[in-house]
Amino acid sequence: MEHCAETKLQPAGTARFTPVDIAKGVLIIAVVFSHAWFANADILGDFFPYSMPAFFFLSGYTYKPGRGYWPMLRRRAVQLLLPYLFFGIAGNLLYPLYLSLSKTVAAPGATAALWLATLKSDALNMLMCTPMWFLTALFAGCVIFFALADRTRDSLWKTALAAAVLLALTLGIEALKKENLPWHIDYAPFGAAMMLLGSYCGGKRLFARLDLKAAACGLACLVACYVLNHFFPGSGKTSVVQYVEGGAWYGVLTAFAIAVTGSLGLLMLCGLLDAVPGLRRLLTWCGQNSIWILCIHYAAIMLIELKLFNLKLLSNSIMQVVAAALFGYGKVTDTPRDIVIKCAVALFSIGLSAVYALLHRRVKGALKARAQRAEA
Repeated sequence: MEHCAETKLQPAGTARFTPVDIAKGVLIIAVVFSHAWFANADILGDFFPYSMPAFFFLSGYTYKPGRGYWPMLRRRAVQLLLPYLFFGIAGNLLYPLYLSLSKTVAAPGATAALWLATLKSDALNMLMCTPMWFLTALFAGCVIFFALADRTRDSLWKTALAAAVLLALTLGIEALKKENLPWHIDYAPFGAAMMLLGSYCGGKRLFARLDLKAAACGLACLVACYVLNHFFPGSGKTSVVQYVEGGAWYGVLTAFAIAVTGSLGLLMLCGLLDAVPGLRRLLTWCGQNSIWILCIHYAAIMLIELKLFNLKLLSNSIMQVVAAALFGYGKVTDTPRDIVIKCAVALFSIGLSAVYALLHRRVKGALKARAQRAEA
């Protein structure tokens, strides 16, 4: 058999390329379960160390040239910045509920600090919407990527040269700065380098057809990724300099190697998942709605686990785990019941995202129909 699992879906550059949506689905589910912190495991750092850079790679893979810089940037602003602002504001409005469930009193100036953190996209200080730093970082990456994509997409050496320049820029930024820049724009050059690589692969329609050789290459890439992460641990963080302990150049280069091998391996193997109808539908839906899942799940997990902790149904709430990780105090020991409950809470948060996605789609459709009637 030359082709054991050949995908029957459209290649990159037409409509949607299903393995990309499947890969996004796998990654966003990993993000949700990692934020549930079940079994005290850092799922992203241990099993998906390439998780966030892979989203950049996949975004570049589906890039369609010829649309114009400003129209594309406006489109991404609507897709990324509006959800960020909407859910950031909603998260801050939920702050009193968080205080009530956690039975704490706000420190002087805490509310103002939360609003300032939202404007800066400071992940460490945004209680209800921490993971949404990714939306602003992706937009900042697009600012660079859209300026370079059409010039480099058809040439491997141009893509490699541009990526090398962007990595050098990342090194310079990391060497000079002392903290995360607003909107995580310090991540933008690294993310844009991943997007350029993804765009080149998408332009050549690589992995559009899966065979045994591609599956073997995908598995080899993932093995290489995990080996690299074993010897150079720390990937999956929100700042490039946090990827690997050591000098900035050391962290950036090893992080890029982990990100590239992991992204390529995941995309190639997701062609296999495309052959399983039920799993394909689930992961495709999650991938296509990954923004809503990202925006909703963290606040849902936090509030639900805080309530369950107060009812003595959980040994550790997510805030206890966060406090232990950030400040070094607090005992974190999940019981088997904790693991089951936290898995259920993670799945429930995805369910809430599904409800919102349905409402969003219907409201969007109604507004579009209204606009069409007005034009008629």
